[in-house]
Amino acid sequence: MSQVPLHELVDPERLRALGPSPSPAALRALLPRGWVPAGDGLHARRDLRLFFREGWILVVCLVVFGALGAMFVLGAVPRGWSGALRVLGLVAVVWLAACIAGPLVTRALRRPPRASASSASPRLARSDRGDAE
Repeated sequence: MSQVPLHELVDPERLRALGPSPSPAALRALLPRGWVPAGDGLHARRDLRLFFREGWILVVCLVVFGALGAMFVLGAVPRGWSGALRVLGLVAVVWLAACIAGPLVTRALRRPPRASASSASPRLARSDRGDAE
């Protein structure tokens, strides 16, 4: 898992205010949600427990709404070979979409955050300050 320097996630002034050797609890309090300090005290990494803590909601919703959707689809599909081919075609389309979107989403989630919003786009920086264009 990649590590990100602390100064990219937290304001350097706030880091200096903690002193030369801050405790892991103090560092964790400064970090954004979903990040934990690494063992060296200079870097941070993604907190994988975040996904387990709230992931059960996603799993329950996927099972419940997936089962409801499957009942509606199977109720609307004609019997016989034509219905089986339609279901296989639907499964193939969903599988293809998952093969394309899955790696893109995974890459986006593993990408470290940008240093600051103002360096990302001047237009975004103006809108953050409330200036009108």
